Order: sequence, then structure tokens, then C-alpha cells
Amino acid sequence: MPSKVVDLSARSEIIRNEPFGLHFWECNPAEYLTFLQDPRTFLEGMGIKLAKDVRIETVIENHDWISTNTDKMRRGPGIVCNVGSGNVGVARKIYRIISYGHKDEDIGKFRKALLHSPDEQERAAKPRKGAGKKKR
Repeated sequence: MPSKVVDLSARSEIIRNEPFGLHFWECNPAEYLTFLQDPRTFLEGMGIKLAKDVRIETVIENHDWISTNTDKMRRGPGIVCNVGSGNVGVARKIYRIISYGHKDEDIGKFRKALLHSPDEQERAAKPRKGAGKKKR
């Protein structure tokens, strides 16, 4: 079973109100292979239930890196991060997944420029250039 399953719709009222779901999860290499073999059943195991007419589309961002490091990942720590989005009733008949493989030691290694603080729902609105100026 994948780890670090996060329903971003549950974390954000803004996303919760949109006509799509948004999820994150991590897999080890064996779990990811299971996912590729039967994605619908795998997603159901996480609680993501898709109607039969909802297509599943998967993009592997760094397929070449994953294939080059497959044997190393089987023997040691390796992670495939996934972000899935889509499928809410009749609004969207597709569930898109973007996958990215990396080494365990990459977690927390990179600094991110956050658009707003973790305790805020969204970034504060900033005035657009030229807004508020009178036309002559």
C-alpha cells in the first residue's frame, strides 16, 4: 500500500469546491509496478473510486531515470511520487496521474519558494500593474 496519501481536496477548501479531486501519494518500486499493472484497483485500494467510464492517464516525468535506476531502487530506497487529479461525477471523465521517481535522500533536500504560508488558504491578491490608474 502506498504511503503519504494526501487528499489535497481535504486540506484546502478552495480545491474541495472545484470540480475535480486532487491527491498525492508515494510508492516504492514494487508498489509502482503493481499500480502500472492495474491502476484502477490500486487507486481503489487508496479510496479513490473511479467510474468505469473514467479514463486513467499516467505520465512518467523521468521514465529514463526510473528505468536506469530500477535495479538500485529494488535493492534500496527509491520512491515514486504521484499526483492525481480529475474525476468528479460528470464534470471530468478522466483521472490524470503524474509520476516522478527519486532517491529517498532527496526528501527535504530542496528549498521551495512557497506562494503563501501553510496556514493560509491562498496567496493574497496583489494589484495588477496599471490597475487603478485613470485613463486619460
